[in-house]
Amino acid sequence: MVKRRMFVAVNSRNCVVRTNANNVPLRSIDSILPLWPAPVLSRAVSTPSGWQFNFLNQSHDLGRPVDWHRAELNKGTRLWKLHLHYFDWIDALTDVNLVELVDDWIEHNPPYRAGYWLDGWNSYAISIRVVSWMGELARRRSSLDARFVDRLEHELHMQLQFLLNNLELDIGGNHVIKNIKALYWGSRYFNSSFANLMEIQADRLLAKELDRQILADGFHFELSPAYHSQVFADLLDVWRLMNVGVLQKRLSLVLASMAQVVADMTHPDEYISLFNDGGLTMTHPPAQVLAAYSLVLGKSAPTAQRFTSYSSAGYYIYRGSKYLLIYDAGRVGPDGLPAHSHGDIFSFELSVACDRFIVDAGVYEYNSGDRRSRSRSTAMHNTLTLDDIDQCEFWDAFRMGRRAQVQVNEVCVSAKYLIVDAEHNGYSHLHGKPRHRRRIESSFDGLVRVYDEVIGGSGQQVISRLLLHPSVNIERLDPYRLILHRGSMSVEFAAEGVSLSIEKSVWWPDFGKEEETYMLVIQLGCAPAKGSYEIRLY
Repeated sequence: MVKRRMFVAVNSRNCVVRTNANNVPLRSIDSILPLWPAPVLSRAVSTPSGWQFNFLNQSHDLGRPVDWHRAELNKGTRLWKLHLHYFDWIDALTDVNLVELVDDWIEHNPPYRAGYWLDGWNSYAISIRVVSWMGELARRRSSLDARFVDRLEHELHMQLQFLLNNLELDIGGNHVIKNIKALYWGSRYFNSSFANLMEIQADRLLAKELDRQILADGFHFELSPAYHSQVFADLLDVWRLMNVGVLQKRLSLVLASMAQVVADMTHPDEYISLFNDGGLTMTHPPAQVLAAYSLVLGKSAPTAQRFTSYSSAGYYIYRGSKYLLIYDAGRVGPDGLPAHSHGDIFSFELSVACDRFIVDAGVYEYNSGDRRSRSRSTAMHNTLTLDDIDQCEFWDAFRMGRRAQVQVNEVCVSAKYLIVDAEHNGYSHLHGKPRHRRRIESSFDGLVRVYDEVIGGSGQQVISRLLLHPSVNIERLDPYRLILHRGSMSVEFAAEGVSLSIEKSVWWPDFGKEEETYMLVIQLGCAPAKGSYEIRLY
């Protein structure tokens, strides 16, 4: 993480519509009420002993006044602590509690304390916090004390100045989108030459980032469905805040294609696909962001397509009579930003009726360690490994060295069937220069066939795996066949002529949440090797 510069105050020439007690010029904010509804339950709870906060499925009691920098929170990526400083959890608070916590934060978080740039004054955290604070002022202004409002607006002005001088261009990706959104909010909230600077910079950045981050098929270039949904929600906010013009019209077209991606990558359980980093509840529910799209742009929200291919992103989707297959035959992520990439080339997710059967591993945490490494590893995904080595060279929490390249040989997508035949060179550095080729076929009546071939190689152990949802029950028919049951639905799994075993594993559907489950392990022998299996609605 790059240390951010100290902010430089901007000398504003005020075109005053109205000002607060600190002579900060403001605009009317009636038209920029928060886009998203307040949650039913608060993640900050006042108790007799102080304040309890719950983020990422973990709770901490931080006392009163709040211990914003407790030592135990200063580890790894500090993700839990960053959530504490986001303040996107205040919309469920009472006015009294909101004032207490905001005042407490301002008093105990000056910008130049040791390590200020790691959490409280981290530009990503600022981007989320200032939007949350402006949104709450828009909702509650009439019920809040005028002196508190003046104090908070002064703080907002100062933090936006810091952000404008410390944009996360070194990190890029979804972080820059958050920065852009905050600048647009600030440009609408304040009314000065500083506000104009924020708008100019936001316009300039947005034009560049749309080219850089949104692929030709509408997918966000980090290739995480969860982050795609988050970026889509942020850009919806941006659209309604920016001025009418060519750039807004261009963004309208981008949002239409991004909305279709959200619809297509949503499972029948109404949660997003888990490929790469993300969680089922990491961002707003898909139905909610699509409803917001319809509200903001005045267009009908798209519905999920029966079959489609996102060739730029490498995702292929097929909805049969009673099932959904989402297949990943693309590269793991952008070369310049592999932070959220996993070793999931040729992996897939499968839902039957309304339930997930075969799942992506998900993510438990972003801190370096065993869980983080396993969540990114190829062995935790529904694909094939050689000697349990990863397709790409993952290291630390967000780093990647050697990258696998994918070659797509054939794609057929129609109402009757899906066929994708592709290969990757992620193991070509091994002796014998092996390549993994997988052909997947899926028909409308409920049959999925997977053909694997390792071309080349020199005796490496070849293993294919499938991670099951924790609610799936396994019935073994013989050494090669299983019946997988969940609720009223069942599927038959068959892998003739191979060694088929069942091993204990785990699933991480959300940050901080781990569930025990099982993994099917199919041993194809030594490279070069061939093998296949099929899944049929029972």
